[in-house]
Amino acid sequence: MSETADSPSQQEFLGAQLRALRGARRVSLGDVARETGISASFLSLVENGRSDITIGRLTRLVDYYGISITDLLPTGADGDPDVVRAGAERQLRSPEEGTTMYLLASGTNRTMLPMLLELESGSSLAERGHHAGEEFVHVLDGTLVLEIDGAEPQELRAGDSAYYRADRPHLFRNASADAPLRLICVDSPPPL
Repeated sequence: MSETADSPSQQEFLGAQLRALRGARRVSLGDVARETGISASFLSLVENGRSDITIGRLTRLVDYYGISITDLLPTGADGDPDVVRAGAERQLRSPEEGTTMYLLASGTNRTMLPMLLELESGSSLAERGHHAGEEFVHVLDGTLVLEIDGAEPQELRAGDSAYYRADRPHLFRNASADAPLRLICVDSPPPL
């Protein structure tokens, strides 16, 4: 998301969306904290645009509110529901994790959620993901260490794929200390 002097940063925009959502539901920071396991003080920092949030924590909030992650992101410039142009993908950046997630479809009201994930060298998702349905990953560049509960960690290189039940807690880690990792991830149904 590009920023101008008049537009908020992704962090500020996301925080404002979460604050408005909590206000509309008439729940306190303490209520949200108890239900999600995320501290009220941290939630306050996020809502005020003063802290980054990991994708795992954001997923917990999305689940709690019963919304889609796309409800928290700015809408794209192109209103075509079937096409997402290169460079126009809606994205979520987590500097703390060194991760950027690009949504490759216009919304999550479909049977699949295709994403492009980029992990900086040596980075990892902060929390194991788990959700209903299935997940497919295909490595485009770099080396992915895929950890799925109940199985030995697997190293996948460019061209390798994996397909597994998404209710098994899983984690992505970039195995390279000096190169980014890029992979396609498709969730069905969309968890977010």
